[in-house]
Amino acid sequence: MAIKHKIYSDQVPELVERVLKLQKDKTESNKDRRIIISIAGIPGSGKSTLSTEIVRQLNKSVKAIAVQQDGFHLYRSELEKLPNPVEAFLRRGAPFTFDAKKFLNLVSHLYDENYAGSPIKVPTFDHKLKDPVEDDKVIDPDTKVIIIEGNYVLLKDLYWNEISNYVDESWFVDVPLDLVKERIIKRHLEAGIAENEQEAIKRADNNDLLNAEYILKNSKPADLTILTR
Repeated sequence: MAIKHKIYSDQVPELVERVLKLQKDKTESNKDRRIIISIAGIPGSGKSTLSTEIVRQLNKSVKAIAVQQDGFHLYRSELEKLPNPVEAFLRRGAPFTFDAKKFLNLVSHLYDENYAGSPIKVPTFDHKLKDPVEDDKVIDPDTKVIIIEGNYVLLKDLYWNEISNYVDESWFVDVPLDLVKERIIKRHLEAGIAENEQEAIKRADNNDLLNAEYILKNSKPADLTILTR
C-alpha cells in the first residue's frame, strides 16, 4: 500500500491536534458540520485502542465519539442463511460476514448535514451474545468529531469503497504481521475464544491473518499512515 503521509502511533497528541485543526478549518462556514475520520488496519493493529485514546483526548476540546465497524457483523441467524454457513461461521470477521451496505448508509447519514440536528443511534457488538446490539450507542447532535474504526473501511470492495466519499480524512494503522499475530493469539486466549495456544494459533492463521492479507492487498491508500516504532 502506497504511503502518502506518515506518523507514529505514540504521537497521539499530534494526531489530536491534526483533527482539531481539520475541525476548525472545515467548520468555519458551517458550525453544524461534523468531521469524520476513518481508521483502518489489519486485525490486531491497535485501531480500537488508538481511536479510544484519540476520542478521550478530543473530548477535552470538542465532543467526539468512535463508531466501530463491529456493530455491523451479520447476525448468527443471517450467517446460517448464507450459501456456505459452515465457512461463514469459521470465517466470521471476514468482509463477507458484515453488512457493508448498512454500514455505508450510516456513514453517509453521519456526513449529511440534514441529519446534524438529530441524534443518530448506532449498533455495537456484544461478544457475550456473539451478535450486534441495535441502537446501543447514540451520537448526539452536538457531536463534532466522529471516528469510524474498522478493518475494512478502506477496502476497494463494493460498498466499502464508497466510505471514503463521506470522510474528511482516512488513516491506516500499519503494524508488522509478526507482532499482530502475537497480539491476536493473546487476545483469543484472554477472551476465551480459544481454549489453548494451539487453538489460538490455528484460529489466527485460518481467519485473522487471511483477513489481514486481504486488507493489505485490497485497500485504498490512506491520507495518513500510522506506524509502530
